Amino acid sequence: MHILIFGASGHVGTALAKHLGDGDIGGHRISGVVRSQPDGPVPYEPIVLPDWVDDPDKAAEAIRTRSGPPVDAVIAAVGGWYVDEAMLERGIESFDADYGSYLRGHFSACAVSKLLSEAGKTRIVHLALNGVASVEACIGSGAISVFGAAQNMLLRVAEAETDAVDFRELRVIAPIDGDDRNDLTGGVETIGIAEVAASAARIISNPGDVELSSEISPE
Repeated sequence: MHILIFGASGHVGTALAKHLGDGDIGGHRISGVVRSQPDGPVPYEPIVLPDWVDDPDKAAEAIRTRSGPPVDAVIAAVGGWYVDEAMLERGIESFDADYGSYLRGHFSACAVSKLLSEAGKTRIVHLALNGVASVEACIGSGAISVFGAAQNMLLRVAEAETDAVDFRELRVIAPIDGDDRNDLTGGVETIGIAEVAASAARIISNPGDVELSSEISPE
């Protein structure tokens, strides 16, 4: 299977690429959309598209015309995480910036999946990652809560309107282990990236076996 990862240069995207490409559940060909060329070796084939969020049509054409097999599945590991001031106190510019880096990116990734499926006349599975903030009002990360909840509806509308793409969402209901941006004080439970990768692999291999949105949480 040829898997395309948006957000491949991030902590989660890079780890997913490694597990799906070389790990126990691997053997897949992994391409990663990045804004700039990586400095060193990475566990994916970089596709450098600095403006992919602003121009999904151009991004889809660049991906489609590369040599190699067509894309079978897309994973969108897009968006950041932070704990800061209350959402309304951070101001509208901060809110707009979070929209630009989070929900807008997921919209463009969905659009690229649709364009690739139509151009290749093949069915694609599009899996978007989401987190606990999408179902809880996370103080200090309010905009991520807002856009995480909106991401779910984005996928539901895309699924209803699109015949050639299976849109799915995986909500990770705990911090992912190894990400030093997470505050783990007080004994917060985490989820290993291997478990996230295994869940992602199951969904993209058999999208018809799961609901549009599914979740994993600590045992």
